[in-house]
Amino acid sequence: MNMPDLRTQSWRGGAFARLSAAIVMFALLFGLVIATSEEARAAKAKASEAEGQKPSFVVIQTDDETMEELYQGVRMANGNEEFAMPNTLQMLGEKGITFNRYYTPYSLCAPSRISLLTGRYAHNNHVQGNVPPNGGWTGFQSRLAYSHNLATWLQGAGYRTIHIGKILNGYGDPPYSPGTEVPPGWSSWHTILNSDTDHYFYGYLMNNNGVVEGPYGNSGSWETREYGEIDDAGCPYAPLNGKPCFYETDKFNQLAAEELAATPAEQPFYMQVDYTAPHGDFRKPAGPQPATRDIGRFSTAPLPDNRAEGFNEGNVNDKPRFIREAPYLSATEIHTYRVYYQHCLEALISVDEGVKEILDELGGLGRLRNTYVIFTSDNGFFFGQHRLVGGKFLAYEPSTHLPLIIRGPGIKPDTSTGQLVNTIDIAPTILELAEVAPDKSIDGVSLVPYMKEPTLRSRRPLLFESFVQTDDVEQNGQAAAEEPTATERTDAGPATGKLGLKGVSARAVTATASRATGKNPAAHASEVAPPKNYYGIRLGPYKYIEWPDGEKELYDINKDPYELNNIVRDPNYFPIRAFLHTELERLETCSGRTCQEVSAKLPLTQKQQREARLEKEKEEREREREREQREEERAQREREQRERGHAKKP
Repeated sequence: MNMPDLRTQSWRGGAFARLSAAIVMFALLFGLVIATSEEARAAKAKASEAEGQKPSFVVIQTDDETMEELYQGVRMANGNEEFAMPNTLQMLGEKGITFNRYYTPYSLCAPSRISLLTGRYAHNNHVQGNVPPNGGWTGFQSRLAYSHNLATWLQGAGYRTIHIGKILNGYGDPPYSPGTEVPPGWSSWHTILNSDTDHYFYGYLMNNNGVVEGPYGNSGSWETREYGEIDDAGCPYAPLNGKPCFYETDKFNQLAAEELAATPAEQPFYMQVDYTAPHGDFRKPAGPQPATRDIGRFSTAPLPDNRAEGFNEGNVNDKPRFIREAPYLSATEIHTYRVYYQHCLEALISVDEGVKEILDELGGLGRLRNTYVIFTSDNGFFFGQHRLVGGKFLAYEPSTHLPLIIRGPGIKPDTSTGQLVNTIDIAPTILELAEVAPDKSIDGVSLVPYMKEPTLRSRRPLLFESFVQTDDVEQNGQAAAEEPTATERTDAGPATGKLGLKGVSARAVTATASRATGKNPAAHASEVAPPKNYYGIRLGPYKYIEWPDGEKELYDINKDPYELNNIVRDPNYFPIRAFLHTELERLETCSGRTCQEVSAKLPLTQKQQREARLEKEKEEREREREREQREEERAQREREQRERGHAKKP
């Protein structure tokens, strides 16, 4: 996925340019009218007061959002191209810096989120999965990470800390958690219970500063996999039926604006808004539940990648055994995950509205100019790439390569950087900007130098790691089968084998457990993208992965962005493979500064070595030829001098 191209070519266009110009002109004219008003003077006074404070921070994190869901436009029936998150692209992307090569080290909800909070790899913060004893909320509570993270460090330095939305798998799931806990470091706490067991967009429970309240709306029945009632299309501002609005994303947006307004003007703050969208909610039809007003907006959107980009990949002989044994996606699966993807885009519209509400609120409070707004996702998702659907877990680009945009003071607008960066880098970035020191070592590095100078590069490698097993994940994203259209039935390839986690048996287990418990079972892997243990490294243009059974993968992402050609057995790349293996062994057990160390310069490939040797030999021959030529010229001059001497004699 060549994301810089997607960013610069896909979502930009004449419509945006004309709209931006119109907005600027209107703002100038309007500003002249109200420049002398009391409101303008008050806003200016607030802004001046805020400039003397430490900066504030808003971290906006989505769940399972891919690069394509943010950057890929959809051609609509009227011929126009629309995007799911135009406010995010304009108000953050055009006003801030985009990190085009940002990765999560562990593509799973809980480990990724704790790496963001602690600045540490999972092998150091020890939250290594989604369920007890080593993962999820229970694993977090029993680790030092629980009381040593961004929230505790910033609160200790005088910041008001606010959490809204999803936290970790297992929070509010008896018997492990009653959902009444407010962890150390948080001044205000509005957090969803059972977020990764239920994934409700209606009928959810929420801990509001220690008090469990709800349900907000009607979750309906798991047996029918349908909500009891959804919001009126006029929600959240003007419901035509006069009933309350409960759509979860809208609730988060409302709480974010209220908490910003409730923060004293003189106090810096850290607010983290963790949206559930676009994670699927296991309801019919496939995918997450969009806001009622947005249902059907992207019903014409195709799946993000085509066959040439790895969708339902044909030749997988270079891939690990579990992919080599996977069948082609069926017509039913292709249709199901096309619907799933369309609903992801539609669910992100209300998140995008939340981004605008947060920025507008900050602007109205006079605090936007002194606030850093960070937008990212915890992990990606597979929509048929390499024949994988319905999960993440693996180190391939759709799962690990994520959006990261930062807007704030001192950042040059509309800039981007290709520096390799990582989830563990967010905490040290915030701490440096806040001038706060952590009380535990940090594995990541601050991104401030790259924010100031986007062309800056370093050779620090990034680690990929995974400690999951099939009993350590919830049923991430598995969707109820949908009937394909006649055209879609012809798109599926022939079956080539069987995969252990695939097909009717997995759905039968799910259905049986659902009938027995009345709700979604908490520990089933997705249909094709199985949880696997592995280690990997990203350095320069290369990604290198090692599997426990000895299989290995090596990709040149610059030349092969869709990871279609595993070059690990190509003798030309043996020097690269050996070098990355050595670096990977170092990173697997690194801690603190050793994780931050830069690598030596990458070795040349064998072809490059031959070319360098031939070039050196050519240069040596050229030098020898030049030396011989100089000798010949010197000898010629001597001969000429002797001849002139003889000619002068009488």
